Amino acid sequence: MTGDQKTGVGEQDLKDFGKQAEKLDRALVTGLMLEVILETSSLPVDPQTLRYLVKTRLKDSLAVNLAGRVTLDRFRHLLSQVDIWFPLYYPMTTAGSSKAPAALLFQAAPAAVASPSRRVLQVDRFRAWLLEEGRGLLPHRPHRKVNQDRLWEFLACTQGGWFRLLDFTRHFGVDRKTAWEYLQKFLHAGLLRHNGGRSAAVRYALETRFLVVRADTLEPGVEAALSGLSPNLAVQVAAWLIATGGEAFWEKEWHGRLEPPRCQELITRLKSAGLLEEVCQVEGSRMLRIGRRWLWE
Repeated sequence: MTGDQKTGVGEQDLKDFGKQAEKLDRALVTGLMLEVILETSSLPVDPQTLRYLVKTRLKDSLAVNLAGRVTLDRFRHLLSQVDIWFPLYYPMTTAGSSKAPAALLFQAAPAAVASPSRRVLQVDRFRAWLLEEGRGLLPHRPHRKVNQDRLWEFLACTQGGWFRLLDFTRHFGVDRKTAWEYLQKFLHAGLLRHNGGRSAAVRYALETRFLVVRADTLEPGVEAALSGLSPNLAVQVAAWLIATGGEAFWEKEWHGRLEPPRCQELITRLKSAGLLEEVCQVEGSRMLRIGRRWLWE
């Protein structure tokens, strides 16, 4: 037997151990990928965007779940393996199947379609509101256009962001007057909040207490940090941060929305204001997340 005479560990044992470690790593990555697919399967995006979101959030999930539990070298190894394993396993899923019609891509997990993302929403609190206060505001017959399941689905798709009266009418297939009446009921009941705009500038969003991020304090914080820039940009940046649900994200995720130099400027300002903090750097790319003070306990 060729091996370490003191420990009794042979070359074959080391090879077997390496194979088992690789199997465990692969199982970890593919298991997290499935979890991410279940969370994103209800998002109304095209197949290419869905693939990008799954891969990006898979890397986020690795960082969030493994932070402080594995060494940096092991984390980097797993991150590099994602680029190898993802193209192999993603096409095997319903979401990644090129044969699946676009309308079915979001039905990879039927339960997920009716469940708001845990990434953004405080699901238990939202569910409790629907079962208690929402019961008296919505029709009891399930075939009605506006019901609990469809409201649940709609607010999940908004990811805690602002939406228009038109978005509500299109989703539920109701006229503007009916949509407006429902939105007023939800405002008065404390489910929604209003941006204070008038006419075409009116926007609605899920009340802050149902979100993971404290949007009511984060939004003015972002506005102050980005003072001197376009107010619309501050609104967009706040929406992006709220949609992370406090989970880590890669700096390069913003490059598809803004030019890299502008991203650098925004991130520098947000970090200086304590809105963002750096989690780690891997091969020159920074992983960031919202500071804990901006999240609900």
